[in-house]
Amino acid sequence: MTNLKMLKVLNPIMLLTFLAAALGIILYRFPIIASLHEGSLAYEVHTIAGQIFILLAFLHIILNWNWIKLHIFGIKAKPKKAKK
Repeated sequence: MTNLKMLKVLNPIMLLTFLAAALGIILYRFPIIASLHEGSLAYEVHTIAGQIFILLAFLHIILNWNWIKLHIFGIKAKPKKAKK
């Protein structure tokens, strides 16, 4: 599977985990909706979704590393030398 195909799968999953983490923290911040103690559903959703999101973000960076080198750091690929 190419990097582009993997990113087409990875990016929507990253979006869902980000939204789940955001929903978890929103619920966590409003004690009327969810209890504020550690171990509540909102706390668990935020924690687990956040951890998954961080792992997926590292994978996202790895898959985009060539683009990052070129556009962020300005490192161009070295031309391959012709064999004699």
